[in-house]
Amino acid sequence: MLSWMQKHKKYLVVTIWVSTIAFVGAGFVGWGAYDLNSNRATSVAKVGHRNISVQELQQKYDRLYQYYNNVFEGKLTQEKAEELGLENAALQAAIQENLLLNFADDIGLSVNKDDVLKYIIVDPTFQKDGVFDKNLYYDVLRRARINPTDFEDNLKLIILLDKLRTILNLPASKEDIAMMEASFFMQDKLAVQVVNADQNEIKADEKELKDLWEINKNNYMTKTLYGIDTYFVESEKSDANESVLKSYYNENQDKYKGSDDKIKPFSEVKAEVNKDYNIEQSKTNALEKYVAVKKAELATNGFISVNEDNATFSLDEIKGAKVGEVIKPFIYKDGYLIARIKSITPPQPMSFEQARANVLEIYKSKKEKEILTAKAKETLQNFKGTDVGFVSREVNGSIAGLNESDTRAFVSQLFDTNNTKGYVILDDKAVVYDILEQRLLTNNINNNYKQITQQNVAMLKNNELIKDLTNKLLKYYEVKEYVKR
Repeated sequence: MLSWMQKHKKYLVVTIWVSTIAFVGAGFVGWGAYDLNSNRATSVAKVGHRNISVQELQQKYDRLYQYYNNVFEGKLTQEKAEELGLENAALQAAIQENLLLNFADDIGLSVNKDDVLKYIIVDPTFQKDGVFDKNLYYDVLRRARINPTDFEDNLKLIILLDKLRTILNLPASKEDIAMMEASFFMQDKLAVQVVNADQNEIKADEKELKDLWEINKNNYMTKTLYGIDTYFVESEKSDANESVLKSYYNENQDKYKGSDDKIKPFSEVKAEVNKDYNIEQSKTNALEKYVAVKKAELATNGFISVNEDNATFSLDEIKGAKVGEVIKPFIYKDGYLIARIKSITPPQPMSFEQARANVLEIYKSKKEKEILTAKAKETLQNFKGTDVGFVSREVNGSIAGLNESDTRAFVSQLFDTNNTKGYVILDDKAVVYDILEQRLLTNNINNNYKQITQQNVAMLKNNELIKDLTNKLLKYYEVKEYVKR
């Protein structure tokens, strides 16, 4: 059993930490469990004889949230998560996993304390100098805010699933590998002819433009418009002595970096430092005026109407505010601006005149593709391409008439088609091609590629197997959901 754990340890290490560390980035989700039955109150669903707890579902959701948060470079919001349907995806994943767990139970698979212990003691995370350290084990879990019992219970489920996958594992056959190698290591000898677009051929038809706008007008929305009553507090215009300014400069040096990210010397930025210092000294006065405006003891003396296109300050200062709310003073020009939200006009469909420039871009792109397609078809009928030799998926450099980026895009689409003659439409050009000859470079495939190919084939086969199995198990195990989708 120990050798089995060691063999599959890499898979388990990743899975266990992802599965057990919950509530990291997503926050708690209200799953809407509404049934007050004692069994159902703590569960969101029941699959066969296994209950899916709120905690288990939250862990699945958190895993998905973290994945998509990485995709969105740390900018995933709860609103976007709802739009992506992560809650439903998490519930579906939990149901599929529990279908497999039911099946594992019914065919007699189980996990005991020894299985869990043997895994834990070989995990380097819990070792000192290559030896399991009990104190380190508890310390790691404590710092991760994971209860040891919860960790080990989760680990049992993961080990049970991995045992099932090991039993069901389908190795990659020679035929499978050969097919994959033919896909990845095939080379095509090509003749190509590049057809370019001509912007002068595109004539805008106003009726067609209006029709296109009418169909898609909900895609052309105005920006949220804020009507703001303002009170501007101009900064003091005093010339502070050099000693004071140097002290301020030393405390705020990061504000005075050049394009090379180096801090500019005081002598170069003295005027800027003086301006910033005066603005800073005006902050107390601005806050006093803010309180007076908020209490209606001081009237605003200006009005501006702003959206994202014309704002001369960051709208982050006012986004989320409500009508009537007074915003704390923020730096604006050479002083502070106090703002009271007078009105908020939400986005609405643009008129055709407002949206015309945007519609025209889409129209031209559509017409360009139509013209390129017609030219490519005509060229294909009278093809006189240039022989560019053999190319493969891992093409380096460029094909005559194309830059490297266009070459990669063309080759990628080329190897995804079964046509020996045809064309590929790129952004502003079409590549007409004829495959003159094909060859398979299996003799030049190194061992690393062979191993990767074998692993990919096995992964694809087993993923399909698990997918087919879970679909079949839906007919054998009853699924009861206690939450509303």
